[in-house]
Amino acid sequence: MKAGIRNARRHEAGVSLIELMVALVLGLIVAGSALTLVLTNRQTFAATEDMGRVQEGVRLAFELLNRELRGAGGNPCDGSLDVYNGLRNPGAAWYTNWSNVQGAPPGTAVETGPALLGYGGGTAFPDAAFGTAEGSRIAGTDAIEVKAAVPLSADVAMLTTGIASPFDADIEVSSTEGIEAGDLLMICNFVNASVFRVTAVNAATDTIEHAEGAGASDNLVAMLPLWTTGVPTSRYWFNEGSVVSRVHAARWFIGANGVDTDADGVADGRSLYRTSLVNNGGALGVSTDEIAQGVTDMQVSYLVAGAVSYVDASAVANFGDGSNPIVGVRLQLTLSGDDRIGPNGERLARTMTHTVAIRGRAE
Repeated sequence: MKAGIRNARRHEAGVSLIELMVALVLGLIVAGSALTLVLTNRQTFAATEDMGRVQEGVRLAFELLNRELRGAGGNPCDGSLDVYNGLRNPGAAWYTNWSNVQGAPPGTAVETGPALLGYGGGTAFPDAAFGTAEGSRIAGTDAIEVKAAVPLSADVAMLTTGIASPFDADIEVSSTEGIEAGDLLMICNFVNASVFRVTAVNAATDTIEHAEGAGASDNLVAMLPLWTTGVPTSRYWFNEGSVVSRVHAARWFIGANGVDTDADGVADGRSLYRTSLVNNGGALGVSTDEIAQGVTDMQVSYLVAGAVSYVDASAVANFGDGSNPIVGVRLQLTLSGDDRIGPNGERLARTMTHTVAIRGRAE
């Protein structure tokens, strides 16, 4: 009887201490492996989401930059035309300073400004210093400035009856829709292209006025400047079929965005910004928009006509004289994620390069 009880107790005995410790160690190994796998997957997912968000913004930026750079200096008539500027002082503001003709036909100011202008990392904008305040350009990053004439709307306004007097008469167009007093426009045919300022719009008669003004961005005289030297004058007037379009000007740069990325109390975030020309109730000005957050650097190089390699802005000799010999632009953007999920606790970064051929200039 006693032997049976002892055998039963022997069968009911639990695991030993050694067995328990082995089981705990094995359990910890399995749990640790599972936790490591979960954390790794979570980090991978966060990294993918982080960079995907940044790259989506950069894809949009590249698309917009590509569109603007390809059309630099272009107009609906012929992008190779000389551009005359009829404003009193085009050089007073970067967004009005577009012309590539030196000399002074009637109503033409003598300043020249290229349609494509680059700024190296050590060259600040003439009207804005480097800074760390929100929206200010960061020192050491390149910037680029573009001007072109773009359609007013889906239906491009065209001269319907020409101008009775070739210089100072109102411009009669097929439609004044989308045109407002104060707009900066270009009128062109396949011989001339002239920049002027709208002083009044008459929707009833579909006419645009361009009177003389006293401000720097007003018309120097009421006459539209155009080239007539040595040729029959009437051949080069802006007659029926000439096109009226809007002057577009934009700057692209890396600026401070006011975000504290490392929670140290100092705003150190950067974004890609775009500043563009706008008409604010008849007054010309600019609007600055944040295009893509997390773009920490932009480097730009240029291919000059006839050259075999891209160079920095400082090596382009013809930026300042308005001849704009650039046929290609290479953009290099550096992206940085929001989270510190790199191997050493750093932010993930990636550099993307995009090359743009200037429409009508690249061979």
